[in-house]
Amino acid sequence: MLTRFIIHVVALLVVFYFIWHLQGSILGAAVVMALILALINAIIRPVLLILTLPVTILTLGLFVVILNALLFGLSFAVLQGVMHFHMAVSFGQLLIGYIVYVAISTVLTHIFK
Repeated sequence: MLTRFIIHVVALLVVFYFIWHLQGSILGAAVVMALILALINAIIRPVLLILTLPVTILTLGLFVVILNALLFGLSFAVLQGVMHFHMAVSFGQLLIGYIVYVAISTVLTHIFK
C-alpha cells in the first residue's frame, strides 16, 4: 500500500517537473495531490463512470481517458487551492500529464510488484 503511494508520488513528481515545469517544493505538492487524487478516485469517479456510461459505450471506452484527465485536472485545481499557488494548465497539458502519470505509475508498479 505504501509502495503504491510512493510510486504515485514519484509519477506526479515527473509530471510536475518535466511536463508542467513546476519549480520549488514540488515534493510536498506531489504528496498532497496524490492524496487528493486518491479521494477523488474513490468518491467522485465511480459516480461519474456510471453517469457517463452511454457516452463511454458510444466512444468505445475512449471517453474514460477524457474523464480521468478531467478528474486529474480537478485534483490539480484543488491542489492549487490548498497549496495557495496558481498555474494555468491547458486541457492538452492535462491530457499529456495524465497519460505520462499513468504510464510511469504502471511501469513502476510492475517493477516493484
